Amino acid sequence: MIASAQKSLSSLNLSKCYCLSTTAIKPLLSMSPHQLESLVLYGCGKMDSQVLVEIIHRHCRTLKRLRLTDVNDAIMDAIQHCKKLNDLGLEHCSDTSLSTASLTRFFASMSKNQVQLTHLRLRDIDSLTCQHLRVIAKSPNRASLVHFDMSECNRINAEGISWLATECINLHTLLLAYQEGVTNQAIQLFIQNCHQLKHVDVSGCRLLTDHAFFPLLDAIDDNLMKIALETLNVSGLDLLSPSLIHQLLSKISSLQKLCLGVTYDLDEADHILHSINHHDNQHRYYMDTEKFYTICKLPFNKTLPIDSGKKRSTLYLHLRHPLDEIDDQDIEHTPTLPSPSTWNIPSL
Repeated sequence: MIASAQKSLSSLNLSKCYCLSTTAIKPLLSMSPHQLESLVLYGCGKMDSQVLVEIIHRHCRTLKRLRLTDVNDAIMDAIQHCKKLNDLGLEHCSDTSLSTASLTRFFASMSKNQVQLTHLRLRDIDSLTCQHLRVIAKSPNRASLVHFDMSECNRINAEGISWLATECINLHTLLLAYQEGVTNQAIQLFIQNCHQLKHVDVSGCRLLTDHAFFPLLDAIDDNLMKIALETLNVSGLDLLSPSLIHQLLSKISSLQKLCLGVTYDLDEADHILHSINHHDNQHRYYMDTEKFYTICKLPFNKTLPIDSGKKRSTLYLHLRHPLDEIDDQDIEHTPTLPSPSTWNIPSL
């Protein structure tokens, strides 16, 4: 398939094709140099690293998007040569294959060459440290970063996260799931500095309490800034009160989805939904049970009458969207459970 499209191929996405071997991507080496612009190989762990290095070098002048799983130092060093890169995704990289020194070289090179990354995904990267975040935060092109995913990186503390919150102020998407270093103060800094945030995931950040979100509610009450927040994932945050959930839903007019997680008390969720929907006798929100118990705002032209006798059957719905309406960015904002590494479950 790839071989037959060599002359015109500029983008290749083999994400989650777990059984593919190196043979599948070797035709990329016989394409014209500097033709490929996007290469996504999430979950393709059987690819030979040296072949990947050669592919990256062959197309380094044109590659704008790279998304890879379980990379090593050689691959990381090769990526440094992609001067047009604006979208980089790395996931599930152990410290036995990807070293701290290699990441240091990479981020120093990106800063020196003023590579304008707009999307950066660093999920479950054992070697990522706070010093790397400091380099990102001090980079001359930090203002270009709009999408940042740093979930399940265990060596990051509150100080490193705070550097991002004070410097990377143009973020639209912030995903910090299962980060032990996420504190109330860090989230408050993001709220105070990043006024364009639309998608936030702090699921599993168990230190967070209601206080993390007070600046958000205060800004609305005092009309200090326009809130753009559309999706918020707070699953697994046992210290959040039902009162805060109610206030977030009732006060943030832009909020479309709030994920509570499958462990949330359903009776409490019922109470929140009925309370938020009660004032105008119409459903404005429903619970999507197929998305880890996410409270969703109904589309503007759809309402359901209140039925107090069958509250759970009317409030717990799943509105399906056509696949052609879901693009690559929507997939990244969809609430997800943590990777197997978080639960110490061996990957299949």
